[in-house]
Amino acid sequence: MESTSRNSGPSQPDSARAALDAVADARALVADRVRTPWWYHLGLGAALAAWFVSMSLRAATWGTPAFVLVVLGLAWALRESTGVSFAALTATPATRRLYAGYLLALVVLAAAGMSLEWGADVRWAIAAAGLVIGALTVAVGYRADAAARRDIRAGR
Repeated sequence: MESTSRNSGPSQPDSARAALDAVADARALVADRVRTPWWYHLGLGAALAAWFVSMSLRAATWGTPAFVLVVLGLAWALRESTGVSFAALTATPATRRLYAGYLLALVVLAAAGMSLEWGADVRWAIAAAGLVIGALTVAVGYRADAAARRDIRAGR
């Protein structure tokens, strides 16, 4: 019986290993690119903190549009400077878990601040919650970058 394989090059295990190595190298290149600029997480955290402070100042009518413009500007600048969108930064299992926990903490902190300030008349409670949320945004952002790089390198 004649062989129908047209593979006259290296043995198939060798070519398969070479292909897997090429995939691993490509993953490493992509993982190195998933690094947000230093200003992105700081800007997002500062914007969130300022937005919550504007609520304590009873000035959310100007704070909310300013917050939206800053977030849109940061997203645009991120895409222009790195070629990576925020959606791509949250596309791995570890980053989804991190951001799910972050979102839960954000909702709890915001609700607590609003309840205290508007329900119990504790002045600046929303602003304090916003400062914690801003710091949390920065910390989680940098951890998510590292988690995304690990997941991409591992092929997840």
